[in-house]
Amino acid sequence: MAKNTVIVITRNQEEYERRLTALGLPDLEVLAPRDEQGIRENIGRANIMLATPPLARGYINDATNVKWMQSTYAGVDALNAEGLRKDYVLTNIRDVYGPPLAEYAFAYILAFRKELAENLAYQKKHEWKQRVAGVIAGQTLCIVGAGSIGKEIARLGKAFGMRTIGYRTKDEPAEFFDEIYSGDLKKCVAEGDYVVSVLPRTKNTDDVFTLETFTAMKSTALFINIGRGNAVVEQDLVTALEKKLIARAVLDVFKGEPLPADSPLWEVENLAITPHMAGYIFTDREFEIFEENYRRFCVGEELLYRVDFAKGY
Repeated sequence: MAKNTVIVITRNQEEYERRLTALGLPDLEVLAPRDEQGIRENIGRANIMLATPPLARGYINDATNVKWMQSTYAGVDALNAEGLRKDYVLTNIRDVYGPPLAEYAFAYILAFRKELAENLAYQKKHEWKQRVAGVIAGQTLCIVGAGSIGKEIARLGKAFGMRTIGYRTKDEPAEFFDEIYSGDLKKCVAEGDYVVSVLPRTKNTDDVFTLETFTAMKSTALFINIGRGNAVVEQDLVTALEKKLIARAVLDVFKGEPLPADSPLWEVENLAITPHMAGYIFTDREFEIFEENYRRFCVGEELLYRVDFAKGY
């Protein structure tokens, strides 16, 4: 009989079961129930959980035997709410989501600068509207949240010849950043031609992008949020767009998800919306981390990427 049992709670149960089983980890039973009833019936058997935080939060208090949970996300705020048990080791995924989030950011940065939407509109009208092409080389990329994901975005920015500035709580240099700011966020965002937020959800990141923050930005700026929705006062962003305090915005994350069909955000001019998909990928690294952490778990070593519940990350 296996010494350990992992229960999988994700949106892709079959794929996770297949890939975990393929690892051939010793003394590990893999459970991947296909529905809520199956999860409820098996949750008590598991001492390990591999799960997506928003889904796991509904089961964690019943998972009384779970000693370690490996999150499939970098962000674990869904598991840090009041009333949820925290007497277990929670680890997350790091050094995975930088590339896809950076690609997402630059897809919109380049589309904005190269006026792709405008060109498509002119094409539909059969209009030959030749004009000077915009380039991002020499422009300033402001990244709010200069951690591992922010660093990957900055790395791409430097490859395009951009000036890169970052905002973080620690006032110290960071790789691929020309300058780091801490303290007054407005001073940092005021310099950005593109402002990209990759802030995690913590007690200190609630509503940091207010009307005052947007007012400090350039009127020609593009704002992108691929961090967490709690950081943005959504009505203030709408006001900023309507008053043309900034040029455009892209939101992949929201205060409430999924975004309701009747949300006024859908109809806001110059606001692009995507359904929290910028980092929704399958990657071998995710399973490499689980495999290494399982080895450590079995021999009592410190696990990689342990989350500090007090900090929220």
